[in-house]
This record gives sequence, C-alpha cells and structure tokens, in this order.
Amino acid sequence: MNTNQITVLAASLILGLSLIIGCLILGNERASSTDKEIEAQIAETETEAKTQAALMEQARSKDKAVMTLQETAQFLNLQEDQVLNIIKAENSILSNNGVFNGDRLPFFKVDNEFMFSKAEILEWVRTVMSETRIYRGDRIIR
Repeated sequence: MNTNQITVLAASLILGLSLIIGCLILGNERASSTDKEIEAQIAETETEAKTQAALMEQARSKDKAVMTLQETAQFLNLQEDQVLNIIKAENSILSNNGVFNGDRLPFFKVDNEFMFSKAEILEWVRTVMSETRIYRGDRIIR
C-alpha cells in the first residue's frame, strides 16, 4: 500500500471514530436532559397529587357529621389544648356547683378519644357567642 492510501484509511478511521464518539456524547446529553425533565414532571405530579389529597380530605371533613378533637379544633380555629381547656372549665363549674347554666361544649368519648357533633358544635358556638362567654385557660371568666 502506498502512503496516500494509508493516510486516507487513517483519516477515514479517525473521522468514523469521531462521528461515533460525537453521537454517543450527544445521546448521553439528550438522555440526561430527558431524565431531568422526567424527574421534574414526576415531582410536579407528586406535588399536584398531594394538593389534591389535601383538598379531598378537606371536602370529606366538611361533610362529616362527627369530628375528632383535631378536626374540631381546626373547625373552631383553635388549638387542641384550647378545646380541652374549654371542656375542663365547664366540667370544673359543674363539679364545683353541681349545675352548669347554659350549654356545654357537646362531646362524647370513644375509648379515650373525644368526638364532636358538627351540628351541635355550631349550636354551641351560637349560644356561647350570644352569652359572650370568656374562657381563660381552664376557667370561665364570664
């Protein structure tokens, strides 16, 4: 073989290898950018799913007739401890005086868990508002 043929063969070989390596590099970059796009879409979908689940839970809790202590506290825009303190304050007056004038916070217990009727809670709120009761800690001021 003469030198011209060897040079052309070497140049063709280098050109072919360059083309193959270039394609592999571009393919990997495209795959990694596609992977990033897919991960972003998955994260967005997960966020949307969590939002939808929270909205569904809110909708379910709005339709419930009976609520837990946590749901009742959220419904009344109070903390759970504040709801328990209202119960303690009313029970304290009942045990000290033997009588409680007015409506008490309506609840019942299942095992050790407080449960509240949504309809009765609304009626209790109306009564407490009309009496302008003041609760401080676990006492009723007025």
